[in-house]
Amino acid sequence: MGLFDKLFGSKKPAKSEAVAAETGKGIVCAPASGRVEVTADIPDPVFACEAMGRTVAVRPENGNVYAPISGAVASAMPHAFGITGDDGTEVLVHIGVDTVNMKGDGFNVWIEAGTHVNAGDPVVTFDRTKVAKAGYKDIVMTIVTNSDDYASVECTEPGQVAAGTRVIACA
Repeated sequence: MGLFDKLFGSKKPAKSEAVAAETGKGIVCAPASGRVEVTADIPDPVFACEAMGRTVAVRPENGNVYAPISGAVASAMPHAFGITGDDGTEVLVHIGVDTVNMKGDGFNVWIEAGTHVNAGDPVVTFDRTKVAKAGYKDIVMTIVTNSDDYASVECTEPGQVAAGTRVIACA
């Protein structure tokens, strides 16, 4: 913490603690706590039609986003990150619809590409109020981008979910 942070307070939010996460081959956890929505109702046609792979969308109850699987961070942007799982599952987490236009404003990223994360580790904290004021939806989408590699990719039904709870099972 620098002198200005001590004098004026830091505007960067604190990094949240890790959450307990279900782990195992082909298990993908919710990256945020909130309500799982019907995928077809996502307000972005690319995600709604699952063009990038099977998708689960969570309307978050707060701005904390966690790693849905354990693995190597393939990419880490303020509004999205990709992880190649230790078991080969490839997951993209996209925070919000069109939030790329915010150019990182309101997002704090706690990971870097090339590092390893464990399921449940904090990855991003974002300001839901800033996202809403910018005119964007803050829905958090989790996509298994290599869905075609599996015989089945089963997604949880709509309803409340806690971060770290299984929402996708790949077999």
